[in-house]
Amino acid sequence: MALITETNQQYYQGAQGFRGTGNALTITTTFDTDLVFGSYNPAVAEYALNNFKIYTSTTGFPGSWSEYLLAYTVVNNAITFTANPANNLFIVVQLKTLDGGQYASTIAEEAIGDAVEENYGTYQYVKLKDIIDNYMVGYVGDGKIIQNAKKSDVLFFAKRSLQEFSYDTLKSIKSQELTIPESLSLIMPQDYVNYVALSWIDSYGVKRPLYPNNNLTINPYGKLLQDDRGVPTQDNFGEDLEGTSLTVERWRETNANRLLNNQALNELDNLAYDVYNNDFGSGPWNWGRLYGLDPQYSNVNGWFGINERDGKFTFSSN
Repeated sequence: MALITETNQQYYQGAQGFRGTGNALTITTTFDTDLVFGSYNPAVAEYALNNFKIYTSTTGFPGSWSEYLLAYTVVNNAITFTANPANNLFIVVQLKTLDGGQYASTIAEEAIGDAVEENYGTYQYVKLKDIIDNYMVGYVGDGKIIQNAKKSDVLFFAKRSLQEFSYDTLKSIKSQELTIPESLSLIMPQDYVNYVALSWIDSYGVKRPLYPNNNLTINPYGKLLQDDRGVPTQDNFGEDLEGTSLTVERWRETNANRLLNNQALNELDNLAYDVYNNDFGSGPWNWGRLYGLDPQYSNVNGWFGINERDGKFTFSSN
């Protein structure tokens, strides 16, 4: 678990605003995600390597923003504007998002990519490599607490300390009330570490527990595009091309209520009779039919999943 260093706007929108002066200046972003810079010029191929876009405005009002396309350089998350534009009184650095940037005025200007989504849920983790590197820099060497230490030894004790940490200190619980949008997914909260329970609230204010969809479906981490031989394909930079997940799309489009009747079960998977059915009626002909049911499936409340790739919670249609 790491300290929160981003504002809510940085985390949820992937955007950070600055006030310009109308003159050349340098600004430094403070995202958890480092800026990746290829070129400021959209006409060259290296521009596609950028994981951000820059927008400027003279007023800061909606609809007044345009992408900044003049010369600038990026070093260690510091952006230096080498030109002297008149319209940089308001500046926004927008990490690329799958559904476009927040400050574009045309589709062509939107910041398309996945830099923001990769940042969702990062509060859960501090990379073990960062822990070890920081320890080696801060505590090992001449004039420091430890004169000499093997990196493999530091790795061992780092793993051991994480075990103790999980035993004793991960007891804090927070709750949030959110509305599920039409996309049937919610971004992990900025300080999310793990979940205790997810529920939806009915019209009477009653809590309806949701169960994980672990054995019903999955959220694939990789969604590689393949050629007609099944071989993954790459872009001009040698990186694997990714598309949309058929698994996720089919789950999103499925009427979850159909999973709760026998006809759908027999049509889909020829599963055992009434395994997912929650409506058992009454009368002696139904006695004993509850034996062996798994509440994860035999419920009307619905299911949720965790998409680690996009840092989101996903929900069934019911």
